[in-house]
Amino acid sequence: MRTYNKHPQWYNEPLRLSDQQKQDPGLVIDDFFECYHLNEVREILWNWLVEVICSPHGISSNPLERSNHIYFYEKIELLIEAAYSIKEKERG
Repeated sequence: MRTYNKHPQWYNEPLRLSDQQKQDPGLVIDDFFECYHLNEVREILWNWLVEVICSPHGISSNPLERSNHIYFYEKIELLIEAAYSIKEKERG
């Protein structure tokens, strides 16, 4: 399923979540952390960032683009750590 869509109706709406997941987003968090450990996620994100910024075929050709990708990386990492913290608190 394509999740990048500029259609105005879907611009700020989840495109991949099922109805059940929309009702209980915790299911997605649980599933994610059953598939990946937190350290694994950090490693994968870091490898993606390095590839985007350092690769001769990367998509970041100017300093502003590179800076924007680093900022996005940091925000995604924070989001994942917050989700992990929520999951851990629910476990008890």
